[in-house]
Amino acid sequence: MFFLRKFFKYLVYSISLLLFITNHSLPQPIKNLPFKNIVVHEIPKEIIGEEFIDFSGKKLKFNKFDHQITLVNFWATWCVPCKEEMPSIDKLVDILGKDKIKIYAINLEKINKKKTDKFLSDLKIKNFSTYYDPEYALANRVGLRGLPTTLIIDQNSKELARVIGSIDFADEKFVSWLKNLKN
Repeated sequence: MFFLRKFFKYLVYSISLLLFITNHSLPQPIKNLPFKNIVVHEIPKEIIGEEFIDFSGKKLKFNKFDHQITLVNFWATWCVPCKEEMPSIDKLVDILGKDKIKIYAINLEKINKKKTDKFLSDLKIKNFSTYYDPEYALANRVGLRGLPTTLIIDQNSKELARVIGSIDFADEKFVSWLKNLKN
């Protein structure tokens, strides 16, 4: 009886230790995300070389990310949540400064400068230009699932996280989290 009690005690200790070690050696979820619709990648994804186009139809590529943070925001003029979040993205540039953050607003519609300019003008967007991906080439390569979606890229050209859906980019909790986001 004494032997079984001692054996059981060691077995419980061993299992507890094993569970403790296993739990702490597994990747832990990122805590304190400012919004539930932010997905942080365990392994950041390379985004260099991906193509999009400007107003004239000229193909451009992501070659280098000079800013500490780059946001690649996928949107469309018909997308109501896109319209709701655009002013907060613009305000985020004011909060962080143009030298710290760069915005690539990628419209998934056919090129229509007049319609896009009116959309941005109505929202009083002043801190970024818009680009296009009407054939969804870039959207498909990055695994876009819906609009709006925003990729968060570091200066090493890695997608650290993405926002799926609309958020308030000027929210204090988000701004603080973004400033502390490290690869």
